[in-house]
Amino acid sequence: MLHELVRVTLNNEMDLVLVHRRSMKLAEMAGLSLSAQTTFATAVSEVSRNTIEHGKNGCLVLCVSHVKNEKQLIARIIDETYDPALNPGLEYAKRLVNKLNVSTAGDKTAIELYFSFPLADKLDAKKIDEWRRSFNSDEAISPYEEIKRKNEQLQSLAEKLKESEGQYKTLTNSLPIIIFSLGNSGELIYANKWLSMFTGKSIEELNISKWKDVVHADDYDAFHLLMNPHVTSGAAAIKVQCRLKNVIEDQYYWHLASLSPLKDEKGDLLYWIGFVVDIHAQKVVENTLQINKELQLVRDQLKEHQLILEDNIAQLNRSNKELQQFAYIASHDLQEPIRKISYYSDYFLNKYRESIDEKGKDYLHGMLSASRRMRTLINDLLAFSQVDKKATTFKQVDLENVFRETLQDMELNVREKSARIQLEPLPTIEADESMIRQLFGNILSNSLKYAREHEAPLIRISCIADKHTIEIAVADNGIGFDEKYLPKMFTLFQRLHTNDQYKGTGLGLAICQKIVDIHNGSITATSKENEGATFKITLPVKQLSI
Repeated sequence: MLHELVRVTLNNEMDLVLVHRRSMKLAEMAGLSLSAQTTFATAVSEVSRNTIEHGKNGCLVLCVSHVKNEKQLIARIIDETYDPALNPGLEYAKRLVNKLNVSTAGDKTAIELYFSFPLADKLDAKKIDEWRRSFNSDEAISPYEEIKRKNEQLQSLAEKLKESEGQYKTLTNSLPIIIFSLGNSGELIYANKWLSMFTGKSIEELNISKWKDVVHADDYDAFHLLMNPHVTSGAAAIKVQCRLKNVIEDQYYWHLASLSPLKDEKGDLLYWIGFVVDIHAQKVVENTLQINKELQLVRDQLKEHQLILEDNIAQLNRSNKELQQFAYIASHDLQEPIRKISYYSDYFLNKYRESIDEKGKDYLHGMLSASRRMRTLINDLLAFSQVDKKATTFKQVDLENVFRETLQDMELNVREKSARIQLEPLPTIEADESMIRQLFGNILSNSLKYAREHEAPLIRISCIADKHTIEIAVADNGIGFDEKYLPKMFTLFQRLHTNDQYKGTGLGLAICQKIVDIHNGSITATSKENEGATFKITLPVKQLSI
């Protein structure tokens, strides 16, 4: 094992005196004769001389080695000479020592001189420490040696301080919190790596910005007081909670910032030491607990109202069912008297036409027309009441086939109007076939009804589809409408034209709206007056099961 005893930096000729003196002393302590001492010291001096003259940043390290029964003095001369073979002292030194070894590592070259010695005493750790202390206790023989010794001590202390600082930085960087120190004027003088990693800012940037880009605006005033040494000078420790922005996530997270003074032996302030630790999870828990308390109060109120709401819903369901039954029964029961009014009005008008004056005929025509409108209204009300979500049967429906069958049902009306129908391919979706047929029939009837006078209707049916939805567009060249009336077009009994102009009850589009709602879709329209209208129906490809 190799044990270092003493070092000598090689800067000038005066260092050769130290080299020779300490080499002689080591050889003397090893029990060598005077001639052997001189031989070892001469070899070390020759190599060291060349390092002083031609090397760079040279250093002599005197060591001792004890491997098994072999004891050796080792002089290691280290410098930044790249070609040690040019050292003229090597050949001479090689003849004086037992072994000479040259090695290079990076930009440094090491020349090692080995000299065996026959020390009778046991070379143990105690003996080695005794030799090391002997070198350290030597009195300086010249002012130069004294100055050099002090300088080496200062360099050793500086290295230890540097090592200590490195250990401190390693320690603070290993802790998962932000650690920093402030000068007396509140500026950052040190921060571990976590500060720059979290904020993306350097110490200089934070000192310039005063942390404004990092601290949440609502928390900045309190945080600024923490960093003000004039405000906090009398405090033992100060803490503040604030939100800091994470540069990677661009999100603010709650932190606890703490600051404590570091004072000297006299009690004077040297600087401030602080840390910032993440407490976001804790704040979230606190806020959650607060919210939970508020939610509990709301929950208690909701439970109180839930019984009332459930009772109201039950009453509404009963009322809705009764209304549906009433609408259905009323529609059926009204059919018979309306048929009789229509029949007897028509019979009376035809049978006794010659016996009735013109005014009477007008009355009879009015009764007959009103009874027909009433029958249409009853049929539409019956149709509206029968559109019920509970009665739906969803299955795969070929929309194109349903559209063609609907056109066949309306063939007479289409021929009468001389209408042209352009039908693009339509997909298959999950729907209730009878309701879709009714939806298409109402939309087509609407386009045929509101055709422009003296112009044959042209109706285009197209479709845009994706993976989840389809949009069917039914465009016509009819009279159109002002879009300001669009919000009320799909509600019950809303009509944009008088019955004298266009026959109807105002229920057709309301039925369309109800059918589309049951299919979880939507319906709307775009138009301008005298420029036709386009009805757009959006439906899901597949109905979601509830």
